[in-house]
Formats: sequence, C-alpha cells, structure tokens
Amino acid sequence: MKHFVLRESPWKLDGESTRISSKLKLLELDLLNLETVGKNDISKLPSLMRKQAKRYQALAGKIDDLCRRMQGSDPSVPTLSPEFRTQRQTEFLLESFRLQQRATETGQKLVAVQTEIGKSSYGDELGNQPKHNTRRCSDSIRNNLKEIQRNLEIWLARIIGDLEGILARDGASRLAYLLHFYSLFLLFLFVFFLGLQ
Repeated sequence: MKHFVLRESPWKLDGESTRISSKLKLLELDLLNLETVGKNDISKLPSLMRKQAKRYQALAGKIDDLCRRMQGSDPSVPTLSPEFRTQRQTEFLLESFRLQQRATETGQKLVAVQTEIGKSSYGDELGNQPKHNTRRCSDSIRNNLKEIQRNLEIWLARIIGDLEGILARDGASRLAYLLHFYSLFLLFLFVFFLGLQ
C-alpha cells in the first residue's frame, strides 16, 4: 500500500513560510550589531556582508514574485487550454532555472565573503574582548548567510521539481518545449535575415 504525503506546492509558499524572511531580518539585526560592536574595525567586512545580504534580499524578492505569478496562473484551473497551461509552466520553469543560476552565483560570492571573514578573524587574539565580540557576531552572520543560501536553493529546487512534474504529468517533456522555443528562435533569425536582404 502506497502512502501519499500531501505537501504545499512551493509556489504557494512565500519568503515567510520558508523562513527566509525571518533569517533576513535576523541577518539585518546581526549586521547592525556588528557595526556597533566593531566601530573601530576598519576592515571592509561589514560592507561585504551587507552587499551579500542585499543580494539575498533581491533574490528572495524575485522568487516571491515568480511564486505570485505562478499562483495567478494555477495549473489546476480547468478554464485554461492545455497548450497555454504548458507554455506558461515552461516559461516559469525557464525563469526558475535562471533564478537557480543566480542563486548559484550568489553562493559563489558567499564563499568569497566567507574567505574574507576567515582572513579577518585569523589574526584575532582570544583575550581581546572587542575582537571576540566582533568574531562572535561575524560567525552568527556567516551561519545566517549559509542558512539563507541553503533555504533559497531548496525553495528553487522544489519549484523546479514541481514544474517538471506538472509538465511530465501533462505529457510535455521539457526537452520538447525547449526544442520548440529553440526552433522558434531559429525561425525568427531566419525571417530576420531574410528581411535584411
């Protein structure tokens, strides 16, 4: 006997329910705390962390926007034609892939920020209380950044998996639709070059 677990579609979730928004708020508080604790710190670390936080806020906003648009064209609505539904799901899938690529790039930038955190805390002395507080605050920020990165990647993977599942269920292979869009692109280029002659 198979058991089915019903779960909420990832596009019916928002940044709040994925805990990304709360982590971003906590990150903002930690950044303010770091600036307060490390007033005398002249490193570029706080600005690097703030830039990374802004990247995550922007990416979470784009994923939230995608989810809102996906909710607006729910695949279970029977009034939509199957072709239109499949086309919309394919467009959402392609956008999800672009967002996943952006999340990967943001993760690579996180590695660079973590390297800077490691360099700045390497020379710290344990007995120096302000440096210890700064390091503790930096560690908290680093952990929050890693959790946000992980949650964003999971959220996107669930969205992509659901979209691929819907397309497969509807009998539309992703490859067929990618080839369809590629052939339309080639047709556009052909017509464009004919118009130039």
